[in-house]
Amino acid sequence: MKMSRVTALAIVAALTLAASGCKKKAPETVPQTTASPTPIEESKPADTAPTAAEPFPPQNVQTTPVEQSIDDLNRAGVLKTIYFAYDSNDIDQAATAILQGNATWLKGHAKYNVEVGGHCDERGSIGYNVALGDRRANAVKSYLVSLGADGSKLVAVSYGEEKPADPGHEEAAFAKNRRAEFTIKP
Repeated sequence: MKMSRVTALAIVAALTLAASGCKKKAPETVPQTTASPTPIEESKPADTAPTAAEPFPPQNVQTTPVEQSIDDLNRAGVLKTIYFAYDSNDIDQAATAILQGNATWLKGHAKYNVEVGGHCDERGSIGYNVALGDRRANAVKSYLVSLGADGSKLVAVSYGEEKPADPGHEEAAFAKNRRAEFTIKP
């Protein structure tokens, strides 16, 4: 096979270009000085004080408080649970103090509906405990209304013994289960 002169020259030129592109460059050398650098000091006039940066211009920014969600309010326990004596729906002195705080919160947050759940311990029949839970929930609702809470926003519900706070079967557990609990609703 014969190669023409032009083809041979083209191949030689291509190889030459490729070879010259692959050559390593020698590193550039930086001239070194033997003298050490001297720090440059800025001179300031003695009679001038440094100027303070200008503050940002005052702006009227209105912020609205972020409201907690209903779930957050319930988890936080803003409405406190009260407890009852055995076989009673009487509101004792400790419960009145708690209910006064709950009434204050309810009056300040009248947009919420609140369920007052009456609960009992496991002693007594199911029917008796449902009736006792109802008496407890309604006693609490009536007391809150007497303190100025909106009765139309309160719903009394009896759970009887169905939702114990403590599943134990001793007096300490029974005391935790005889209660009125509050659940904020939309």
